[in-house]
Amino acid sequence: MLVTGASGALGGAAFARLQEMREYELFTTRRRILQEITNSFECDFLKLGDVTRVLERVRPDCVLHLAATFGTDFAESLSVNFGAAEEILKWVADCGKPVRVMLIGSAAEYGVIKGEENPINESHVLAPVSVYGVTKACQTQLISFYAARNVDVVLARIFNLSGENLSERLFVGRVHAQLLELRDGLRTHIEVGPLTATRDYLPLSEAVEQLLAILRFGSAGHVYHVASGVPTTMRALLDAELNTRGLDFSVVRESPALSNRAGYDVPVIYASLTKTQKLMGLANHG
Repeated sequence: MLVTGASGALGGAAFARLQEMREYELFTTRRRILQEITNSFECDFLKLGDVTRVLERVRPDCVLHLAATFGTDFAESLSVNFGAAEEILKWVADCGKPVRVMLIGSAAEYGVIKGEENPINESHVLAPVSVYGVTKACQTQLISFYAARNVDVVLARIFNLSGENLSERLFVGRVHAQLLELRDGLRTHIEVGPLTATRDYLPLSEAVEQLLAILRFGSAGHVYHVASGVPTTMRALLDAELNTRGLDFSVVRESPALSNRAGYDVPVIYASLTKTQKLMGLANHG
C-alpha cells in the first residue's frame, strides 16, 4: 500500500494503524525527507510526474491518497488537491493490474447549506465557496469518470477532525497551538472567531477506523462520509478542549474580526452516516 501525506495528522494516524494491522507492506510519500526512512519517498505534488515516479517504483496494490493542502492559492491547491489525484487514477487505469484507490474529500464541497437540509447525505449538491472546497469538488468528479473506466476508486468525504497535530489552518489546530503558547507563558489568552457555528467533529482515531472500513468494503465509484453524525457547536467544542486542561472561558477572546470565513460561513452542517455505518457493520463482523 502507498500512503500519501503520511506526515500529516490524519496520514500519520492512518499509517500507525496500518502498521499495527500488519496486512500490508507500507510505502509513504513525504514533502521532504531529512533522514533515511524505510519505504518512504520524497514527492512534490506541485511537480507533474512526481507522483507517477513513485507509483512506478512501488507498483502498489492499494493507494490511500491523504495528501492535500488547505492553502488559499488556487493554482497550487488545484495541483495538489485535484491534479495529484488525477495523476494517480490515470496511472492506475494504464498500469495493467487491479489497484484499489481511496481519495479524500471534504464537507467543504457542500458549501453553504440550509439548516433544514441536515443531516447531509452524500448525494447532496456540491456548491463549494472556498478554494479548498472547490478543488476537492473537482477531485470528486474524477470518481465516476474513472470508475466508468473500471478503476476501483472510492472517496471518503471527511467532515471535521479533532485530535493532536492538526493543521493550524483548521480551528482545532489553531486552538491547540494557542493553548501551548498559553501554557508556556507566551500569551495571556487565546483568540478565536465567532463560536456560534455548528459542525460535525470526529476524533482522528475514529476517523481512521471509518476510512479503513470504506477502503475495505466501499463500492467503486461511491462517496462515503467520515463523520460522527452529531452536531456540535464550536463553543461546546472549545469548552471541552479547555476543560481537559483545567481552563475556562476567561482565557478566551472571541471576535468576528478573527473569522477566516468572512461572508460565507456555514451556520450548521453535519453528516448522514447511513452508508458508512453499513460498512462499519461489515468491518465489525470481520
